[in-house]
Amino acid sequence: MADISIFNTRAPYHITCFGLLTGTQFFQSFVGSIIAYKTLPRPQFSQLQQKTFPVYFSLQAVLPVLLALTYPGSRSRASGLEGVLKDKRGVLVPVTITFVTSLLNLLIVGPATTSVMRERKVQETRDGKKYSDPSPQSEEMQKLNRHFGIWHSLSSFLNLAGFISTIGYGEINVNMADKSTGASLAKAVEIPINQNQQEETNKFQKAISAWRNIDLTSLIPSLDSTASEIIRYQRDSTLQRKELSQRTKEFRKLNDTSKLVEIRALLKNYQSFIDLLTNHIKSTNSAYLSVYSSLSEAPDPYPLLEASVDSLLLSEDTLPKVLSENKDLQKSVKIFTAQLEETESKLQVERSLRISSEEKIEAKVKEVEAAWAEVLEEKKDDWEAKEKFLEEKIESQERLINEIKASYEVSRRLGESEQNENGQVSLVTSAEMEMISSDLERTSTRLAEVEARNEQLRLEIVQSTSHSVSQSFALEDDPGYMRMRSENASLLRKIEASRVERDVKKRELDGKIRTLEREISLLKEERDNLKSKVQKWCDYEELKNELDILKSVEFSMGDDDDAVETLSTDQTSKVKGETLEQLLLSRNKKVTDELTVLRVSHSDLVTQIHKMKEELSKANSDLEKLQHLNSRLENDLASVHETANTYKSSISISGNHGTYYSQSSTNLPRQGETSPTSSMISGFGPKLHTSQSETMRSIDSVGAGSTILPMITAQRDRFKKRNTQLENELSEAQSTVSSLRHEIAYLQRDNMNLYEKTRFVSSYSKAVPSSSPLSPFSTGADPSTVKMVNSGSSGSSLNRYRSAYESNISPFAAFRGRESARAYKRMSLPERIIFSITRLVLATRLNRNLFTAYCAILHLLVFFSLYWLGSMESEQKRHKVGLGGAAVSSG
Repeated sequence: MADISIFNTRAPYHITCFGLLTGTQFFQSFVGSIIAYKTLPRPQFSQLQQKTFPVYFSLQAVLPVLLALTYPGSRSRASGLEGVLKDKRGVLVPVTITFVTSLLNLLIVGPATTSVMRERKVQETRDGKKYSDPSPQSEEMQKLNRHFGIWHSLSSFLNLAGFISTIGYGEINVNMADKSTGASLAKAVEIPINQNQQEETNKFQKAISAWRNIDLTSLIPSLDSTASEIIRYQRDSTLQRKELSQRTKEFRKLNDTSKLVEIRALLKNYQSFIDLLTNHIKSTNSAYLSVYSSLSEAPDPYPLLEASVDSLLLSEDTLPKVLSENKDLQKSVKIFTAQLEETESKLQVERSLRISSEEKIEAKVKEVEAAWAEVLEEKKDDWEAKEKFLEEKIESQERLINEIKASYEVSRRLGESEQNENGQVSLVTSAEMEMISSDLERTSTRLAEVEARNEQLRLEIVQSTSHSVSQSFALEDDPGYMRMRSENASLLRKIEASRVERDVKKRELDGKIRTLEREISLLKEERDNLKSKVQKWCDYEELKNELDILKSVEFSMGDDDDAVETLSTDQTSKVKGETLEQLLLSRNKKVTDELTVLRVSHSDLVTQIHKMKEELSKANSDLEKLQHLNSRLENDLASVHETANTYKSSISISGNHGTYYSQSSTNLPRQGETSPTSSMISGFGPKLHTSQSETMRSIDSVGAGSTILPMITAQRDRFKKRNTQLENELSEAQSTVSSLRHEIAYLQRDNMNLYEKTRFVSSYSKAVPSSSPLSPFSTGADPSTVKMVNSGSSGSSLNRYRSAYESNISPFAAFRGRESARAYKRMSLPERIIFSITRLVLATRLNRNLFTAYCAILHLLVFFSLYWLGSMESEQKRHKVGLGGAAVSSG
C-alpha cells in the first residue's frame, strides 16, 4: 500500500499552485485571447474580455499568496512565510512582482481600461462611426483611442512581467523543490506506522463517511413518498387498463364508419395510458438508482459492528487496570511535583544569594576600575600636555636650527669683511645649541620617568586582575558552592524526568489532536461537499421562476376549444402537482391534436379551393361562350338592321328572314341546342322539330304586326341584366378566392409557427429524453428535423416549411453566421481543432463539469505516478543497500 504522508507536507500543494498559476497565465496570454480575437467579432471579443479579466487577475493575485503560504523550504531553509522572507532573491522578489503586477491590473489598470472602452462606445453612438473605421475621426475619439492604447499596453506589460517573474521563480526553485520533496518522501518512509491499526481506522472512517452520506433519516421518507406514488400508479394503471379493455371491446363491436369517428378518442386513451406507464417506469427507475447509488459505496456494517463490539468488550476489561495505573501515576506525579517545587524554591534562594554576591563583586570591581580609570585619565592628560609642550619646543628648536643653517650659508658666501659678525653669530648659535641640548636631556629624563611609571601601573593592573581570578577560583573551591552544584544536578535530572513525562503526555495529546484533526477534516470535507451542493443549487429560484414562466407561456393548456377537458385536467393537476415532463407531454399531445385538426381543415380547404377553381373555370368558359354569342348576336343584329333599311317591303323582308331563319334553323340541330337569343329573335321556343311553313308563317305575322326593334331592346336589357348578374357572381367568386388566399396565408403562418414549436419541443426532448413510444419527438432527434405524428405528411412539405423557416431568419443572424463560418475557414488546422474542442467543452454545463473532472483526475494521476516512481526508486535503493550490507557481512 502506497504511503500518502507526502500530502501532509506543503510541497504538493505548492507545486499545484505554481502549475495552476503558470498554466492560467500561459493559456490566457498566448492561447485563449489570440483564438478569441481571431474568431469573434470585436464587440463580442470586448464583452468576453470584460467578463474574463477580473476573474483572471483575481486568480493571478491570489495564487502568489498561496505560493508564499505553501512554500516548502528545505533542510537548510525554513518553510512558509519565514522561508520566503529569508530567501529574498530567489522567492520573495519574483512572488512580490507577480502579486503587485496582478494587483495593479485588477484594481487600477483593468477598471481604467474598461471605463475608456465604455466612453468610447458612448462616443461611437454620438459620432455615428466605430472607433476602428478609417479616418477622419473626431478629436474625442482619437483621444479615447490614445488613452485606450496606453492603458492596454500597460496592462499587457504588467501581465508579461508577472509571467516572466513566475517562470523565473520556477527556474530558480525547481532544485530546491525536488530536494524538499525527496526529504519529505524519505521522512515519510522512515516514519514507523502500525499498518493494521491504520487499516482498521481507515475502514471505520470510510464506513462512517459512507453511511453519513447515505443519510437514512432523509432516505426513508423519500422512499416512503416514492412507495406511495408507486401504489397510486399501480391503482391508476389498473383502472385505466380495465377502462381501455372495455373501450376496445366496444370499439370492435362498432361498424366501419363509427370506428373512423371513435378511433381518435381510443388513440388518446392509449397514449395517456402509455404516458402513465412511462412516468411509472421513470419514477421507479429513478428511485432504484438513487437507492443503489447511495448504497453501492457503503461497506458491509456487520464485520465493523462485530469488531467494534469486540473492542468494546476488550476496553471494558482493560479500562479498570488503566484507570488504577493512571491514579498511581497521578499520585507519584504529585509527590514528584511537590519535591520539585521544594528544590526549585531552594534553588531560587541559592540563585538569589549567588546573584547578590556576584552583584557585590561586580560593584567592587567597577569601583576599582573607575578609580584606576580616573588615575589613568589624569596621567593621560598630563602626558598629553607635556607631549604638546615638548613638540612645541622641538618645533622652535628646529626653526632656530634652520635659521642658523641659513645664516651660516650666507656668512660663508660673504667676504672676509664680515668675519667678525660671523664670529658673533657663531657665539650666539653655540649658546643656543647648549640650551637646546640641556632641554633635550631634561625631556629624555622625563620620558624615562614616564615609561617607568607606566610599567608600574601596568604591573598593578595585572596584580588586580590576578587577585579577582584567585577570588573566583576560591569561590569554586567553596564546599557550599559544590553542594549547591550537586543539588542543581539532581534537580536537572528530575527536570529531565519530568520532561520525559511531559513528552509522553504530549504524544498522547498529539494522538488526540490527530484524531480531532481527522474528525475536523471529515467535517470540513462534509461542509465543502454541502457548500458545493449549495453552490450547484444556487440558481434554484431562478430556474424555478423560468420554469413557471415556461409553464405559463409555452405549456399552458387554456384553449377555448377544449375548455371542459382543460378544466378537469387543471383540477387534477392542482391536486397532483404536474411536473414539467407531464406538461410537456400534455402540451405535445395538444399540439399534435391541433396539428391533425389543422391538417384536416387544410385538406378540406384545399378540396374546396379545387372545387371553387373548377367552378371558376366553368364560369369563365360560360362567360367566354356568352361573350362569343353576344358578339355573334351583335353581328346578326347589325346585318338585320342593314337588311331592314334596304328592303322595305314585307315580302322581301319575310323572304329574307325566311331564308335566314331557315338557315339558322337548319344549323341549329348541328349545334345541339337552340340558343335563347335566336329563340327570342324568332319569337319561337327552342323546339327543333317544327316545320318550315310554321316558321315562315310566324315570321310573316311578326313582320307584319310590328318591327324587330322592341325585341332587340328587350333582348339588350335582358343581356345587361344577365351581365350584371354574371359580374356580381364573378366579384363574389373573386372575393371568395381572395378570402381563401388569406386563409391559406394564415394556415401557412400557423404551420410555420407549429413547425417552429415542434423544432423547439424536439430540441427539448433531445435534452430530456422520453421513453414514450408514441411521443412524436424521440430521443436523439435532430433539432432541424421534426418527426410529425401524421404518417401521411410528405417530405416535400417538411422541406418547404424548413426552407420557409430558414428564409424568415433575421438577415443579421444569417450574416453573423456567415462571418463566423468565414472566420472559422480562415483558421489553420490546429486552431480549428482547438476551437472545436473549446466550443464542445463550453457547450453545456455537463461538458464543462466533465472537462474539469478530467483535468483534476489527470493532475492527481500525475502526482500519484510521480510519488509511486519516487517510492519505487527509494525501495530499490534500500534493497540495493541491504544487499550490499548482506554481501559485506557475508564477506
